[in-house]
Amino acid sequence: MTAFKTQQARWAKGLIQTGKKILPRVLKSDEPFRVKLEAWYHLTANLSYPLMILLSVLLLPAMIIRFYQGTFQILIIDLPLFLASTFSISSFYLVSQKELFPKTWPRALLYIPFLMALGIGMTITNTRAVLEALFGHQTEFTRTPKYRVETKKDKIRSTTYRRRLGWVPWVELLIGGYFALTVYYAMDNENYLTVPFLILFVVGYWYTGLMSLLQGRFTGLTLTTEPHNKPFPVGV
Repeated sequence: MTAFKTQQARWAKGLIQTGKKILPRVLKSDEPFRVKLEAWYHLTANLSYPLMILLSVLLLPAMIIRFYQGTFQILIIDLPLFLASTFSISSFYLVSQKELFPKTWPRALLYIPFLMALGIGMTITNTRAVLEALFGHQTEFTRTPKYRVETKKDKIRSTTYRRRLGWVPWVELLIGGYFALTVYYAMDNENYLTVPFLILFVVGYWYTGLMSLLQGRFTGLTLTTEPHNKPFPVGV
C-alpha cells in the first residue's frame, strides 16, 4: 500500500507541475481547440482530489439539508449529477477492459465498486501531492519501493517505507469513521438509495488506512507461494 501511495502521489504531483509549466504555452499556441482541451483535461485531472476532500466535508450537511426536500428535487438534481460523476469513471475502465479482454470483459463489472473505493481512499495522499505542486513546495524524489521478492524465502522488508506514512493513515481512518456515521444517518432517515455510494467512502478510506498501518507488521513471515508470470488484470 505504501508503494502504491508513493507512486500515485508522485504521478499526481508531476502532472500538476507539468501543467503549470507548459499549459500556458499550449493554450496560447496555434494548436486546434480539441488538442488544447485534451491537454487541459489530462494535466489538470488530479485537481479532482482536493475537490473530493471538499465533497467529503460537505456531504453530511448536504444530506441533512436535502432530507427536508422532496423526491422531485432529488430526481431532477441529485440523480443526474450522481450518474454523470460516476458513469464517466466506470465507463472509462470498462472500455479499456473490453479492448483488452473482448470475451471476458463483463466480469470487470464486479471490480468497479472496489476500484472506485480505492480511488477514494487515495484522496488524502494525492491531495497533499497536488497542493505541494500548486504552491511550489519542492520535496525530494521518492522512488516507488522495490522489495526484490523473487523466491518463497525472500522477506518483504517494508518497515522503512512504513515510517514515511506519518499522519495520513490516521486521517484516512478518521474520515472513514465520519462516513460510517453518515451511513448510519442515511439509514436512520430511510435514505437507502445513498447508502451504497456512502459505503464506497467507508471502505476506501478504511482500507487504505488500515493497510498502510498494518504493512510491515508481518515482515518475519516468508512467502508461501512460488513467483509466477501470469499477468494481473488491468484495473484490479
